Amino acid sequence: MSIPAIAIVGRPNVGKSSLFNRLLKRRQAIVGDRPGVTVDRVEHVWDVHGQSTILVDTGGIGETPHGTMQDAIDQQVQAALDVAHIVFFVVDGQCGLTTVDQSIARKLRHTGLPIILVVNKAEAEGSEMEFHRLGITQLIPTSAVHGKGIKELLHATSHLLPKEAEVNEEDDEDIIAKIAIIGRPNVGKSSLVNRWIGRDRMVVSPIAGTTRDAIDTDIAHREGKVRLIDTAGQRKQGRINDVIEFVSRVKGRQALHRAQAAVLLLDGEETIVEQDMRLIQMAQDEGSALVIAVNKSDAMTEQESERYEQRLSYRMRSQHDLKVCHISAQTGQGCKALLKAAIAAAKRNQFTLSTGELNRWLEYAEQQQYVPHRKAGVIRLKYATQVTTNPPTIKIFSNRPTKIKETYVRYLEQSFKKNFDLAAVPVRFIFDGSTNPYMPDPTKKHIPDHKKK
Repeated sequence: MSIPAIAIVGRPNVGKSSLFNRLLKRRQAIVGDRPGVTVDRVEHVWDVHGQSTILVDTGGIGETPHGTMQDAIDQQVQAALDVAHIVFFVVDGQCGLTTVDQSIARKLRHTGLPIILVVNKAEAEGSEMEFHRLGITQLIPTSAVHGKGIKELLHATSHLLPKEAEVNEEDDEDIIAKIAIIGRPNVGKSSLVNRWIGRDRMVVSPIAGTTRDAIDTDIAHREGKVRLIDTAGQRKQGRINDVIEFVSRVKGRQALHRAQAAVLLLDGEETIVEQDMRLIQMAQDEGSALVIAVNKSDAMTEQESERYEQRLSYRMRSQHDLKVCHISAQTGQGCKALLKAAIAAAKRNQFTLSTGELNRWLEYAEQQQYVPHRKAGVIRLKYATQVTTNPPTIKIFSNRPTKIKETYVRYLEQSFKKNFDLAAVPVRFIFDGSTNPYMPDPTKKHIPDHKKK
């Protein structure tokens, strides 16, 4: 399923980033009191009544010192067109309707996208009325600062989101693995896909960032059909200077969200940088199993290869279970083995476990290391059940779920992955304090059936 995207669009200083932060319930974007203060174009996974979306703050797009306001409007609308299933068009209820708002509205109406007109700063009664002139049916007065209208916005959004049946990919039944290929620009992602396909399906160019969209290609493998998702090169957020690169990052996140495994391609001739580590984290945040591939290994001497391995091992010291493959997309060296490793990782990410096996593991893990409790009282892990796969998600019932420390959660993750051979799979744990429906309630006295009248 491709995760729907929601773009927040509007002229400068109407409160787009404040709305973004309010909806995410965190300070994710940088907000200020002057136009153009949003320094990064940011996106984040946002849950709307149980359905995952990508919320995109387009604040700042096109707002350059030498650009015009019209350029900024055009670029914002284009960004919404390229990534969004829904647009939040934000206006300022204190300033009132402006000609810029009217211009944005005209352009958005031509996109055919569902639009919610969000009248921000609408603390004063009736301040949203004049915005009906924009001809957008769905209008919600809000205050991002005070939280007014947020529930109504959530409700309206949930009705506009495509249902699961509408966004499920076709012909998924015979797909054994969905693999996304990620990495910084010009590391050889398209060349790798071409090597796996056996022909030049992708346009390959030495110019960084040639691939601008996520492209799906199905290939036959002896184990079954494999879907390859080639993504545009991912750059650090602060270095994204145009809408195309901004859109490529959002679509890259969408590709990771629907992939079962990801191959992070590194350039063996370049050093490992922070953006590579960010991509590892992004893949795991989106629930993808991960395999590392070092490209252009054929051009490295034995000493260079050893030094690279040492640097990579140091940078990945917290990700010690990731498999590293050395390849050459140009000559084909190691590419078959890499595909095999990626398929295996995708299958591990679809791991399912019976309730009995799961609870035997939980009992074993707790015996090996009891839950630290201190003043909270004794913490018991009562029962576990698997909620979903991709990634494997386990719900554990506990008498004090909020008192379980992060260090113990990491211990459970490591124990679970080691016990069930789930290397490079991002296992999730959910802790619940509700009563286990499969166990008798100890507070109620059991009455034998023959004594019931």
